[in-house]
Amino acid sequence: MKFLSTALLVLLTTLSMSAQIQVGAIPTEVSEAPYEVGDLVTEQGYYIERGENEPRVNLRIVANKLRLYWIDANGLIAEPEHSSATVRFTGSVRGRAYHHLDALPSGAGLGAAGILVPPHLYNVILVFPAVDGQEPVTHSFRYTPSMDVEVDPTADTNS
Repeated sequence: MKFLSTALLVLLTTLSMSAQIQVGAIPTEVSEAPYEVGDLVTEQGYYIERGENEPRVNLRIVANKLRLYWIDANGLIAEPEHSSATVRFTGSVRGRAYHHLDALPSGAGLGAAGILVPPHLYNVILVFPAVDGQEPVTHSFRYTPSMDVEVDPTADTNS
């Protein structure tokens, strides 16, 4: 009987600890691409700040391909808010100036198949399609080669 009580106590303690880890755990190690929802990612690319409780929109170039992610306040990949978007490069553009972004196989963001030859220096127009009769949402910005540099969000910047 004593053995059964001890075994039950060990089992309950293990389950309790497992539940605590899964419920509130925020990853401490940066993930490698291809990313999944909930992965911690490096700071890279261009970020579009939105409302206080809304994830930031992040356009980055990963392995010379366009990737669009929604990043929450903890730096984690969030669920995409759109299933498609378009990116148009203006000015002096080498290669394709128009890219259609669709959902990535992992479901963590949007991506385009086209290869972008470095250096990555673009005037960008990002367009999200109209939803529920609203106008399309457009963002314009400049993407520079320095945005390709990955910054580890877990690195200590005080040293």
